[in-house]
Amino acid sequence: MKIMDMHIHAFNTEINADTLIKKMEKIGIYGGCIFSNWPILNNKEVGTSFDERLEEVLEWCKDYPDRLFPIMWIHPYEDNIIENVRKSVERGVCGFKMICSDYYVYEEKCLEVLREIAKLNKPVFFHSGILWDGQVSSNYNRPMNWEALIEIEGLRFSMGHCAWPWVDECVSMYGKFLEAGNTRNTAEMFFDLTPGTPAICRKDLLTKLFTIGYDVGDNVMYGSDSSADTYTADFITDCLERDRSIMDELGVSLKIREKIYYNNLMRFLGKTEPHIEHFRPEPDKIELWNCENKEVYNVIEKYYNYLEFPHEYDYEFKKALKTIKISDAITIEHYNFEEEDGRRNLLSYLFLCEAAKKKYDEKGIPEEIFKETFKDLVTKTNLGTRTKGYLFVDVIEWLSLHYKLKLFKLGRLQFSMYIAEFDVPEKGIKYGDNIIAVHIPEGEPITPEECIRSFKMAVEFFEKYYPEYEYRYFTCLSWLMDDTLDELLDKDSNILKFKSMFERFHKEKDDAILRYVFKSNTTRLNLNDVVASTSFAQKVKKWIRDGKDFYEVYGVLEKNKVELL
Repeated sequence: MKIMDMHIHAFNTEINADTLIKKMEKIGIYGGCIFSNWPILNNKEVGTSFDERLEEVLEWCKDYPDRLFPIMWIHPYEDNIIENVRKSVERGVCGFKMICSDYYVYEEKCLEVLREIAKLNKPVFFHSGILWDGQVSSNYNRPMNWEALIEIEGLRFSMGHCAWPWVDECVSMYGKFLEAGNTRNTAEMFFDLTPGTPAICRKDLLTKLFTIGYDVGDNVMYGSDSSADTYTADFITDCLERDRSIMDELGVSLKIREKIYYNNLMRFLGKTEPHIEHFRPEPDKIELWNCENKEVYNVIEKYYNYLEFPHEYDYEFKKALKTIKISDAITIEHYNFEEEDGRRNLLSYLFLCEAAKKKYDEKGIPEEIFKETFKDLVTKTNLGTRTKGYLFVDVIEWLSLHYKLKLFKLGRLQFSMYIAEFDVPEKGIKYGDNIIAVHIPEGEPITPEECIRSFKMAVEFFEKYYPEYEYRYFTCLSWLMDDTLDELLDKDSNILKFKSMFERFHKEKDDAILRYVFKSNTTRLNLNDVVASTSFAQKVKKWIRDGKDFYEVYGVLEKNKVELL
């Protein structure tokens, strides 16, 4: 998705557009609008002359005409302002920036300037909301003041920072402009998402904007309020990520996000067709406009049925489907692995099955492997639901390996492309080397015959579909590799037979066995409260009570020895 930053300041500093573009590219920003330096204000202590800042902003943008757009900061009471506005447009300025620091937007002189800008088909980037300038000035920037612009035919203007803290006032004003635009040709208002809202208030802003039911999809734009000379990447990245997460929760569609981050700015600047047909707003009818892609829920339900979830979950699943918003813009690469809502995790991962299936199809991997691999989502949902007592799935970072096509279920076992977790000098393995990690999903017994079949399937699979992936070993870091089990299991145990396929290295104390033999939240501290329902579980419990230890061990199997199993 192409991202444009509509709100970048150039404060009469050294001009270096190449450096700015490089900084932008590192964080996925394509380009943006460069605001000139301030006008000279009444106190004469800040700002530069009209001609100075015009030359400066044009210089910033001249080498990147399709990526950097010059915006001239003006004051309506500057000398020769109408002539200078015209001159700016003739020189290539794409729009105008205004901050009502000592005047009201509805003053006749200001309206005169705005009418001229509208005739020239250029937009105006306004500051709105509280103004942190050390002066008594915020009242000039209350959103209701902009009602006067409703009479300026053809004017396009944006409300910087969405007028925080007067967000409700700003959104309601947009509704009025929207209603007016459905009856006659008038000005068009845009929202500028540039931060100004503190992080704690950001969700409130975006929720009101996208769920009030007003048709805002074509009138919201992204900006950072950064400086062209410094362009603070960390701050911008954090803000983008925070907004992305909130929009995910609100279900804001990919199509609308593409507009927010690129298309709407191009329309605002007049680079694309400016006319848009909007839905006429009606108070208290939030269903008139919706930010979601409703097809998402059909995809989720499709994969819920395809993966054959137990019918006992149907009621909770359908309830979740009606109450939780899921965006089609979510990706596995940007999913929040700390998400605590297990139902949201489930719906999101069901939707993401569609993208994963396309990747399988592109590589030609058979559908039966896709289905067997992704049924692990059902397994993990069963486990989470048993633990919580309601529909729930976590371990989502682990499950992300399936969606990134890093893990596949081939027969009884799972295999993931991974790196060696330890040095094993005896085998020539170094930490970080490519390996295939072996996992044993919950389910059927791990008979030697089925396990050997899985290993042979894996060798064939990776040679066919990932010939570029070079590895020499299968590894298994698990409690199943622990030689302690020799004392607790019969010699004919499938676990012992599985363990014997590997050479074993790097032994460390670990109680992982408790989470698999008992409940997933079992520890030494609560072991006495857990029922040991099998003879093996009873032996494990006694072993711990006797003060003895279990281990996690690194098993290694040479790829070349699979045929000898």
